Amino acid sequence: MDILPLIILLCGGSVAGFLAGFFGVGGGIVLVPLLLLFYQTTGITSLVSTHMAFGTSLLIIIFAAGSSALQYSRNNQVVWKAVLFLGAGSVVGGLLGALLAGGLEGRVLRQIFAVMLVAVAVQLLTSTKKRKSEQMPETFPPALLLGGLVVGLVSALAGVGGGIISIPLMHSIFRFPFKKALGTSSATIVITACAAAVGYIIRGWGNSLLPPYTLGFVDYVHAVPIIVGSVPLAILGAKVSQKTEAKRLTTFFAVLLIVVAFRMFFF
Repeated sequence: MDILPLIILLCGGSVAGFLAGFFGVGGGIVLVPLLLLFYQTTGITSLVSTHMAFGTSLLIIIFAAGSSALQYSRNNQVVWKAVLFLGAGSVVGGLLGALLAGGLEGRVLRQIFAVMLVAVAVQLLTSTKKRKSEQMPETFPPALLLGGLVVGLVSALAGVGGGIISIPLMHSIFRFPFKKALGTSSATIVITACAAAVGYIIRGWGNSLLPPYTLGFVDYVHAVPIIVGSVPLAILGAKVSQKTEAKRLTTFFAVLLIVVAFRMFFF
């Protein structure tokens, strides 16, 4: 690999890693457009480049989200019971979404998803109700399983880790304190991304349009420098997040959702 593409991938991985740690998301909002632009320069046909970007993004997210989840866990911000049930649901949703994505035209789905993100962002920005305490609410396993199914499905269809759905879900519906929602999301994303990545490997296996050194739609060669850049920055992002006021984090996250919605609607 030439030095310039290597530097670009390392830098892109660093940005994605920091976002993964700071916001408890997987980093796919940076990784997918980065990989799409990169594949355009390599001559890979558009018939498989989008699926490769999604599948490869999910592989990288496993490492970025895992690093940030470890840091959140050290600060007691991961609710492992919720991770268990959300993760179980997301495995089914992630595999199903990845298998469906291989045969679907995604533009309309992305636009519907973008509208949903804007609605969530507006709810976060306009919510004035303050929590009476940071005490954890009761977790209801069937609801968490269903939530995980939705998170996994969206994760696979959009090529992201699922945090942009799981965080609002946990904070606004399940009433998690925001920082615990971030930490729990990071840990859940590892499970979700694993399932979705496996689905992309299966769906793309044997495709004659794919370049060498891929596993289905997963480009493990170009994933390596991005992973190297993302892991240390994911840990740093999680540390910075712990020192940031929860209300400010909520506002930052809502703005991030609007940016993601704009990208998904028009990209």
